[in-house]
Amino acid sequence: MKSEMDLMRMDERQRLSWLRANRVVLMLIGVIWLCMIGWEFLQHRTPWFMIAAVPAVALIRLSLYKYFIRQG
Repeated sequence: MKSEMDLMRMDERQRLSWLRANRVVLMLIGVIWLCMIGWEFLQHRTPWFMIAAVPAVALIRLSLYKYFIRQG
């Protein structure tokens, strides 16, 4: 299966940079998500959905990782 890196015909240096950029973006999204949870707590509201989504997304990511690692 071709990735976006294959479609853009990246060399190894470009692939590494792409993966590092993706990692930083995911960490930034995580920090924003945690800030949103904190903001809700400051407003005296409990963000149950956002709190529950954190481990749910982690479990989905782990499951997909294990699935793809077996495929290939």
